[in-house]
Amino acid sequence: MEEFYSLNVSDERLEDCRDVVEPDLQDLVRSVIASGFSPEEVLIAISELVAEDFATVVKTPSVH
Repeated sequence: MEEFYSLNVSDERLEDCRDVVEPDLQDLVRSVIASGFSPEEVLIAISELVAEDFATVVKTPSVH
């Protein structure tokens, strides 16, 4: 039996959250690239971490 979860976030709250997250994310990406990783490696690593965290929040299997 499959269960589906739905997330409802207002556009305004999402925009506000992005405004807070974006500068730190840009700093993180620059820092990791400066450590010798390619932009592609950084993107993949961040995407996997976000997928794992998202899976925890909605209680679904993580993507590897």
